[in-house]
Amino acid sequence: MANQTWILHTDGACKGNPGRSGVGVALYKPDTTEPAYTVAERIPDTTNNVAEYSALIRGLKEALLRGADNIEARTDSELMAHQINGRYKVSSPHIAVLHAEAKGLLKRFASAKVKHVLRGENALADKLANQGVAGELPAK
Repeated sequence: MANQTWILHTDGACKGNPGRSGVGVALYKPDTTEPAYTVAERIPDTTNNVAEYSALIRGLKEALLRGADNIEARTDSELMAHQINGRYKVSSPHIAVLHAEAKGLLKRFASAKVKHVLRGENALADKLANQGVAGELPAK
């Protein structure tokens, strides 16, 4: 599977802003239509932007753990995609920390890109993120 691109769909959800939050991740091996790995996880209450970045970071870490060399991350967060791609500035200090972490993870792939997609093209990650919001916080 070397040199083939894995597809990563991510979404963060927040009920209230800030409020109860979750992340959704669906990771696809090259040339497959069923996810090889999914995450629906509750995260501590936060803002929607933090949830979006948390989902991307979680997904990138999972892709690296599974041996992905090339990744295309797809998100329905236009803001996050444009911030990662340098089109929009990151002005919030707490988002800047998450942005730097995501950029650092992206550099660990032979090739990586983050692409904005419409919500309908990100349906599974959206569903998983909402399941995460509804779940319990993981034990510490």
